[in-house]
Amino acid sequence: MTLAKKILALTTGILFSVSAWAESIAVVDVQKVVAQLPQMATMQQQLQQEFAGAAEEVEKLKSDIQFNMEKFQRESMTMSQEQQDKLRADIEEMQKQFQAKAQPLQENIRRRQAEERNKIMAIVKQAVDQVAAEQKIDVVLQAQSVAFVTPEKDISAQVVEKASKIK
Repeated sequence: MTLAKKILALTTGILFSVSAWAESIAVVDVQKVVAQLPQMATMQQQLQQEFAGAAEEVEKLKSDIQFNMEKFQRESMTMSQEQQDKLRADIEEMQKQFQAKAQPLQENIRRRQAEERNKIMAIVKQAVDQVAAEQKIDVVLQAQSVAFVTPEKDISAQVVEKASKIK
């Protein structure tokens, strides 16, 4: 067999194996799936309820600071030095309280969001695994990492359907 025939045979074999392999590839748009999950809406509501009291307290403190700062700007010319000093001290104290409450609250919210997001991503992973097994898909890629895909290879809708049923 000549070298040209060997190369042709090898190239043909590679092309056939690549096309056979490509039949078992699918993509999933994880961001779209997560956005469509009912668990995501439920999680957001739970987090809002969980932190509502603390968030309201921080917002009230913020509005009180703003009010007192505006009051100081408006009325400082007519206030005595003692009144100005007291209002300044009150504003500083409220700002300290705000910092002491706002930063830990934000950290707690971020931590809880990450925990809940991890739970949702585990559900999505489980759904992707189920869909891939049912459809005998060997490789599932994230849609964001693929330049082009035919709609038939996008399993996002099936993943949403499966993930919606997982508790």
